[in-house]
Amino acid sequence: PPHRDAPPRLPPALRLYRGPPRHAMFAVSAPRCAAAPAARAASTLGSKRAIAAAPLRVHRARRASAVTLTARAAGTIQKVTKDELEKVMQDRSTPLVIDFFATWCGPCVLLASELEKVKAELGDSVRIVKVDTDEEAALSTQLQIQGLPTLVFVGTDTEKPALRTEGMLPAEMVKSIIANEL
Repeated sequence: PPHRDAPPRLPPALRLYRGPPRHAMFAVSAPRCAAAPAARAASTLGSKRAIAAAPLRVHRARRASAVTLTARAAGTIQKVTKDELEKVMQDRSTPLVIDFFATWCGPCVLLASELEKVKAELGDSVRIVKVDTDEEAALSTQLQIQGLPTLVFVGTDTEKPALRTEGMLPAEMVKSIIANEL
């Protein structure tokens, strides 16, 4: 009898097709997203076209919509590079929120809209910037960004350490951290 965990047998025509290379879907060194393990599990259920093709198409469609949603939501929040971030961090006159995100990360897209709400309510009393971890891989490795989205809260007091959170936070929680902790 076949092993319980073995993939189902497919017709010979489908056994030859091994599908796209797995490294094309997810970069090995990229930070993890809350949505990525489910998509990764769906795409690695089997190497046969009949099993892997449908989940891959769905994932690619989601990733494409995440990119357009992120582009729309990046209105008032500035996207910065490593060098620009160093300049922004030198000015400690107002609290700073740094959002480490990726365009393919679903929770990152949701957090972007929450940060837009925070920026609209608090205005110039807080600075919010975004860093794309795919474009700034060296910086995200240096700061040990392992889960997405990651928020870093930097206060005005140079004696206080920065606060760091991973995962989706509602706008009210972000405002609470800014008001009470920074």
